[in-house]
Amino acid sequence: MTQTDSKFADSDQSSCNQPSASGVLQDVHITHPSQSCFMSSIDLHTHFSYQAMVPEAFAIVMAPTDQSRSYGIFRLSDPGGMSVLKECEESGFHPHGEPADGSPIYEHCANVFTNTNLRFEIFDLR
Repeated sequence: MTQTDSKFADSDQSSCNQPSASGVLQDVHITHPSQSCFMSSIDLHTHFSYQAMVPEAFAIVMAPTDQSRSYGIFRLSDPGGMSVLKECEESGFHPHGEPADGSPIYEHCANVFTNTNLRFEIFDLR
């Protein structure tokens, strides 16, 4: 576990949702500290609101115990995933159908640059 991962692991079930320096809304959360790195149905609905307001929005999911991927940077596919979430009226944990266009509901953001030399601190203000 890296220093960054351990800082995130200390803030069980935390969330920090605010505009970044570039003005793009980011959704950073640890929703599954003991599970693999994925977006749950609740994560999808939460992120839908952000991406509907700011199409460039992305979600950073931290999964500190996942041996293959301790974090993921995701966004809803557009228009496929966005359409599925827009039409969904269910709450809580539930499955979603596949988008009509055959795309996945959400996808890994390969176009996001991560700077491993960037130093930052995380404060839990709860």
